[in-house]
Amino acid sequence: NGIEITRYTLVSSGKRFEEDRLSLDGGWNSVERPHRINQAKLEQVLRRRAKALDAIDLRYLHEATEIHQHDGEVEVSYRDLRAGKQGKMSAAYVIGADGGKSNVRREIGVKLVGGYTHLARVESVFFRSNDILALFPGKPAWMNWVINKDLFGNLIAINGKDLWLAHCIIADGQPGLRAEDFERQLEQTLGTKVAFEVLSQESWQLNRLVADTYRVGRVFLAGDAAHIWPPWAGYGMNSGIDDAATLTWMIAGALQGWFSNRALDAYDAERQNIGEQVSREAVKMAAAQQEITNNIELRKQVEEPGERGARARQDIRNRLIDDDSIQFNPEGLNFGLYYDSSPIIEYDAEKAPDFEISKYVPSTVPGCRAPHFAFIETGEPLIDRLGRGFALLVSDDAIDVSGLVGAAAARGLPLNVINIAHEPKARPFYKHKLVIVRPDRRIAWRANDTPPNPSGVIDKICGTMP
Repeated sequence: NGIEITRYTLVSSGKRFEEDRLSLDGGWNSVERPHRINQAKLEQVLRRRAKALDAIDLRYLHEATEIHQHDGEVEVSYRDLRAGKQGKMSAAYVIGADGGKSNVRREIGVKLVGGYTHLARVESVFFRSNDILALFPGKPAWMNWVINKDLFGNLIAINGKDLWLAHCIIADGQPGLRAEDFERQLEQTLGTKVAFEVLSQESWQLNRLVADTYRVGRVFLAGDAAHIWPPWAGYGMNSGIDDAATLTWMIAGALQGWFSNRALDAYDAERQNIGEQVSREAVKMAAAQQEITNNIELRKQVEEPGERGARARQDIRNRLIDDDSIQFNPEGLNFGLYYDSSPIIEYDAEKAPDFEISKYVPSTVPGCRAPHFAFIETGEPLIDRLGRGFALLVSDDAIDVSGLVGAAAARGLPLNVINIAHEPKARPFYKHKLVIVRPDRRIAWRANDTPPNPSGVIDKICGTMP
């Protein structure tokens, strides 16, 4: 109900492939495009998939209470909250992905390093209102930031109709947001009163916390149990998925016998550093936005008529686009992070491209994500052909890969050989004749010649080096 300061153009999911070039986050080096989905919908998708897999025993309202490790296994004591019963189960390995207040993390004695950023304490309010959609003077937006003399407010459309999420700042000294505080902040955000029904609410603060280790014995941490930072652009969820993609192939290899239990330390070596990197970037972006929106003088001027108000809005617009818009184009976060100190990656002299949240430079430097391309005859993306194990990409018909294939077979390592020698879309990225890609799509090794000791290469990437 005021003057639009700026708008970031993000294509709707339904039109992503038709209008991708028009979007702030368009043109990513990926077979799939960015997709926004709220947690309530995503969990339904994941639940359906989990229920369809016979290997999964899905139990809700259970909590881990104690964890003990002995004789090469983990014993977990749990409480069934619905039935009020207690029980125990044992496993070769346990992954604690039980959120920021992780019981698993506490049980294994892992500490979170970092702390409160002092940027803000926030109340997230999920509510229903049939009045809001009609208030938009023009084209509605998915996420709406409102800047005025009273507040810096946030309103997110959940279903595009009647469900909304508001993030409200909790005043210093207040334990949380009172009903009258939310009503006032919502009115200041919308510029008018509306009828609403609060469905749920939760208070939180902008922390930067990373576990000091992601592994203790046979117990591992992933997702929010391992790292917590300001929830900018879904980085926490995306990083948690990447934790799982890195960890689970290693555990599968250990259970199948071709990956050593000792080498599971590689998960901590690879992902703990990533948690540190992303947490600092998230705080940096949150701080940059706060610096802009906490400028009280500009906020007082932003609704003024005339030249002074126009200058204030232009100043805010310019700074937001320069410092804030990158959070909505995190191509570098999703594809550009690399592992630079892993014991199971064979590095060479070339350095990986520098990491930036919104910039991705495809590279086959060991530790980087395998660059995407599509095969010329079928249009099939590389990722669909890689398979679930390792893949050896060969860019020269004349090179003999039997030594590597034999060494992998002897170790029991699943290795899929893929010839890309005549794929024009691969050539800009895959300049080495031999490239080994891990199950998590990371480059494990590359060379231009057959290695003199193929078994040494295979031993290195599956963690059996002495």
